[in-house]
Amino acid sequence: MSDSTFLAKWRRKCAKHLLSVPNFVVFSYLDFLDSVFCVIYKHLDLLFEGKASPCYCTTKKIDINGQLSDDNEISETLQYGKRKKLKELVVLLRFVEDLLNKSKGFEAIYISKNRKNGDFYRVGNRWSDCGCDSCISWMKTDDPKLHVEVNKASSQAIGNPNRTENVIFIHGILSSSSFWTKTLFPKLSESKKIKEYQMYAVDILGHGKSPKPRDSLYTLKEHVEWIEKSLISEYKLNSFHVVAHSMGCIIGLAPSNLSPLLPLLWPPTAFIWSIMVWYEHLSRCVCLLVCRNHRFWEALIKRLTSSRDVNFLVMDWTKHIHHSGWHTTHNVLYIGVKEMDKNLETLMKLKKRVHVIVGSRDKTSPPDFRHNIKTKFPDVELHNIPNAGHRSIILTRETDFAHNLFHIWENTASHHHHNAHTEGE
Repeated sequence: MSDSTFLAKWRRKCAKHLLSVPNFVVFSYLDFLDSVFCVIYKHLDLLFEGKASPCYCTTKKIDINGQLSDDNEISETLQYGKRKKLKELVVLLRFVEDLLNKSKGFEAIYISKNRKNGDFYRVGNRWSDCGCDSCISWMKTDDPKLHVEVNKASSQAIGNPNRTENVIFIHGILSSSSFWTKTLFPKLSESKKIKEYQMYAVDILGHGKSPKPRDSLYTLKEHVEWIEKSLISEYKLNSFHVVAHSMGCIIGLAPSNLSPLLPLLWPPTAFIWSIMVWYEHLSRCVCLLVCRNHRFWEALIKRLTSSRDVNFLVMDWTKHIHHSGWHTTHNVLYIGVKEMDKNLETLMKLKKRVHVIVGSRDKTSPPDFRHNIKTKFPDVELHNIPNAGHRSIILTRETDFAHNLFHIWENTASHHHHNAHTEGE
């Protein structure tokens, strides 16, 4: 081994060890801070709601009621306690748990007083969530459904079923249907071809104007069931295209076997998350500060920018609750990523047409993604967009993206009709 090679390896090892020290200090501090807020929130939940909300600070997998769960739809990443570096803090948590268990008298009084209001703890908003009319409007109906924005086809096209095609748009994490209606829909509407398409942009469960139930773990299955109930069954969609972005691609793949015609546009992402994902109680602090007080921040932004409206991306980021955002991230993103290869294999066997659109500057996509997708699924049509990032693949090129969509839809429709004609012969 040459001296230069030895020195290079020695420098890399030194750099690695030097970086590990501040990493250990920072994340140990965050572990400690998150555990402290775990104690604080248990007391506050008991004070304001009469019952301490279950969390994932223990090493056991629990369900929404705090009971042990073997549900495979619940992500292993929610077994938060196994990731703790400061495991001795479990002793502190158990001590606090013992104190809380001695407070059953207060809890019983609370439940008795609120029995006439129904199961408030299961359905109602947390004290740390926003309670404005906009955020809780879904609670005022007996049969809540997902919020769906509909851009209807022309009456002439509707009268001719052969000319009308349905398109479902699914947004990503911490977003809403506005991601499509504020950007892509106006560009699509400029074309005469739009008369042949009926478009549906849905707010997924726990996002935007859709319901945010507290008794839900926001699993992939639940997201799909709500879309089937609120959109596919409600509007009697027998066949449809799916356009999905980011996490929406995982949800879009799940119900694919239901439809005889399902081309999917799939901008992939590796879903790189930071502190908000791994620290349950710290992320709840952020939601308490930002989401619960979203009206204050919206007013402040309007004042500072002298604008009448706040950018829809900012609005969407605050239109969720901690419970929905936390569970959707773990139970859809991390479980769904494992299921995508299997779902794509199913699509290929059913001879569905899948288009993967990825930006060359999308940092959330693994470096070898393009090679792997073509190696595993050679029939998938891969579109590489130069100088486009994870969001700019749509947000800065709406016109081009709309043109590409029409081109894909037309080719898919002609391919479908050709196959149907061939089978008829």
